[in-house]
Amino acid sequence: MSKVEYFVDKQSMQEIGFLLWKTRRDKHFYLEHVAKETGIPTKVIEGIELGKYLKYGTVRRLLNFYGKEMKIVFE
Repeated sequence: MSKVEYFVDKQSMQEIGFLLWKTRRDKHFYLEHVAKETGIPTKVIEGIELGKYLKYGTVRRLLNFYGKEMKIVFE
């Protein structure tokens, strides 16, 4: 089994997860509702929101569901 390389550090994953959580809460969506509408298991959404891991395809589906987009800016 080969080692998987991640290009996002733990702090960045936590920041992205926090912003996804905040967006969900600002829109008053329950976790179960988002899971049902997107087809993403609740444990996966929770893991992403807690910054445990980052699945780009899943994040993209969540962003589409929330009507948001993510931009990366280097300053």
